[in-house]
Amino acid sequence: MLLTAAMYLLGPADPNNPDTASVAASFELSAGALGVVAATLCVVRWRLAGDARALWLGTAVGIYAAFSIALAQLLPPILPDGTSVGWIRPASLLVSLALFAYVLRSPEVDARLRPARAFGIAIAAFAALSVVLITVGNLGAGIVRAIPGDQNAISSIIGLAWAAYATIYVIRGIRDRRLLFAWYGLAMFGLTLAELARALLQPVAGPASAEDLVLGSAIIRCIALLYAVVGVTQELQTLFASQSSRLLKTTVDTLSTSASLRAAQQRQEELAHEARNALTAIEGATQTLERFRENLDDDTRRALALAVSDEIGRLQQLVGASTGTDHPVSFRLSDIIGPQLDLARAQGAQVIGAVSTDLLAYGRPADFAEVLQNLLVNARVHGRGTITVRASNGGEYILVRVEDRGAGVPAPLRKAVFERGRRASDSPGSGLGLYLSRQLIKQQNGNLWVEDAPGGGAAFVMAIPTGPIDRSSAFTDSGRLQPIKRVDDGVKPANGHRPLSGNGAQHPELRAGARRRKHQDPVD
Repeated sequence: MLLTAAMYLLGPADPNNPDTASVAASFELSAGALGVVAATLCVVRWRLAGDARALWLGTAVGIYAAFSIALAQLLPPILPDGTSVGWIRPASLLVSLALFAYVLRSPEVDARLRPARAFGIAIAAFAALSVVLITVGNLGAGIVRAIPGDQNAISSIIGLAWAAYATIYVIRGIRDRRLLFAWYGLAMFGLTLAELARALLQPVAGPASAEDLVLGSAIIRCIALLYAVVGVTQELQTLFASQSSRLLKTTVDTLSTSASLRAAQQRQEELAHEARNALTAIEGATQTLERFRENLDDDTRRALALAVSDEIGRLQQLVGASTGTDHPVSFRLSDIIGPQLDLARAQGAQVIGAVSTDLLAYGRPADFAEVLQNLLVNARVHGRGTITVRASNGGEYILVRVEDRGAGVPAPLRKAVFERGRRASDSPGSGLGLYLSRQLIKQQNGNLWVEDAPGGGAAFVMAIPTGPIDRSSAFTDSGRLQPIKRVDDGVKPANGHRPLSGNGAQHPELRAGARRRKHQDPVD
């Protein structure tokens, strides 16, 4: 199509060539097809973005292309000779111009608008106007004689109307930054040239060049409607780019929200696990105090009461009701280990504690208490016989060992047991205890690992700093200690912790009462 246009623009056509009219007709039909394509793309734009103005623009250009161009070319060959079709062009142009005017004042979004409804209104207006033109004294054909200057005057008036619309649309498109309006304005300038070429040049060109002017007008109209197609295509490309950006942002936000929800859910599971352990310990101690109060000595009752008080404080911290600080402090290790051993014994465990009262650790006491409780629960569930808790000074760290007499942990599984959700097939727990314990210790520059216990069984070793550590990478992959550099800020031991009394031997009445109480399923 464009190659044919270039040939006719660069070299004048032969007026005596009968194919000139058919070529002009083909360009007119091409222009009509381009107008229908532009209208279809406008409907797509409305469908994607809900742009009501795009739909009305599509309706206007569709009426112009379908009736003023295509129907005016296709209808005469199939009608009887002498039948006038002069009513088609004025009727379709008036409807199209009215629609282009309505676009400028229509709302940007109209939820009630539908393509079938918009096109139905336009076609109904075209049909009604056509009936009027045909009925009023052959006005459709005589309209040329009613206006001085005949057909050229009509073309001039139509050209001026297109020029006015083109100016308004270009200004509106630049002001509102609407590519669609600016491109349609350029298309209307092309339609202006097409109409004025026939109206202004034909009187001075003479009959010999009349068909060339018709052909040139058809080519210009075709190029003008090509601008309309390009304009709506550019608008769709901008829309697709914007939608892709929004989709990417939505995807990123969704993934971020999902990750946050997963993290929040995991934290809730961890808090629930900690709370269940604390409640189980409290229940065991309170049941022992209630059932065997008369058989327990004052020291044992006091120890159990203090252990329950410590667990209640930890529960308050879990639910955010505690007023205590959460920053690391220096504390006596026996103040943490003693109450946890008393609670384990109250739940029926055989525990031996060998912890010196002069060992000082550095960190958050409540977190170390929780880790020790998890290790004692794990030893009671998976081990056999007596549980032994030992603590020794390793220089930069205090090593706390929780040993059981069970089957132990095979070397290939010693890393896996600390993974989240990892538990034995016959375990009643959730697989969070060891995972949480290691995370809590690592947060305070310590570490937790498992090795063989002397004489058989598993020994879970907890390395607790004795003071502030300048870095946390003080352990090998297997959990073993390696040399580190420590920063000593002279932090003194925190007061208010109860020392571990006695040599760690169980009270006989407490041990007997624990064996007789109803067994509570521990939480792992």
